[in-house]
Amino acid sequence: MRVVVNEAHIQRNRTISHVLFFVSLAGMVGGFIYTWSSNNSSASQISCMILPLLLFLTLTSVRMANAWIREPRPNDVLEDALKGLGQKYSIFHYLFPAPHVLIGPEGVFTLTVFWHEKSYRVAGKRWYAEAAMMQRLLGFMRQDLLGNPYQEAVFHAKQMQRLVEKVAPGSDIEVQPLIVFTSPNVRLEIEDPIIPVLYADSKRKPSLRGYLRDQKSGERATLTLKQMDEIDRLYGLITRQQLEGYDPEDDAEDDADETAAIAPDAALDEAEVDADDEDEALGTIYVVKAGQLCRIGVVETTLDDAVNAIKEEAEQDVEVIHSFVTTDPEATEAYLHRKYDRKRQKEVWFGLSKKDIEWIQNLQGELK
Repeated sequence: MRVVVNEAHIQRNRTISHVLFFVSLAGMVGGFIYTWSSNNSSASQISCMILPLLLFLTLTSVRMANAWIREPRPNDVLEDALKGLGQKYSIFHYLFPAPHVLIGPEGVFTLTVFWHEKSYRVAGKRWYAEAAMMQRLLGFMRQDLLGNPYQEAVFHAKQMQRLVEKVAPGSDIEVQPLIVFTSPNVRLEIEDPIIPVLYADSKRKPSLRGYLRDQKSGERATLTLKQMDEIDRLYGLITRQQLEGYDPEDDAEDDADETAAIAPDAALDEAEVDADDEDEALGTIYVVKAGQLCRIGVVETTLDDAVNAIKEEAEQDVEVIHSFVTTDPEATEAYLHRKYDRKRQKEVWFGLSKKDIEWIQNLQGELK
């Protein structure tokens, strides 16, 4: 399965959430100190005027923290739930008008995700939560009220439908909205929902994976590879036809690699690095990050020169994630490029996950 994650969007919202929280906290502390220490009668009036703004900032930061800082992240849960679907599927996180979009042989789906952990009942398009007035008030302060999943899912589907009609005008493709709950503790009572309501956990029913399996028996219009390439070009991603040396059977191996601690020696064995060749010159592999993308390459001169050249090319700050010495840098670079080919997003740039980066960072020093 192809996975595309807009990490820059995630990091930006995480930063905004942190900034809003500390600004509102500092404002409240400063307001109390000013009110109690000032003899001016207008101090209380000023505090009353500022307090609603600070409360708004606090609630906004809490809401954003629930969406962007709370672990596990929705995209990670969805990827785990859909792992192993195969090369015919692509999932996009925080890139399109809808936050999570799955495209496969069964059609185009928007996944409206909820992390909530309480008990809910859905009948048709109406949702009910078992909560007293005080619980609802506390829920408002924690910003964990469910809202209206039906309206949210319909909105996401309509937004994505516009993009589909742009790249595939006149087609019969209809974006299908799905509502997915990611928490293992949520309890749902489902009665004839207008929009499918599913669990991310494949062990619970109805599950997202089970729903997709049931859809294979029917025929729905979906995007062609050419139309997918058009979307890739619109968003600056590499097209499927540009993925050189892609092997569909590598998907299952890659998924297993992300959860297993593979020794560096094993990686080099797969890369066919001849460690016994004493005449082989040592070289350095680097992994750098610019925005949400990572680049894997071989140092030609020095690491600083390579980073400066990449910085000029990317026209933004570049962070060195990792570097290590190996006996055959070209073969190692080729292996890593093949390993993450399905996550290649733009030329030599890859959308690596935290697990991918942690795996690479296990490659330490000279590998023999």
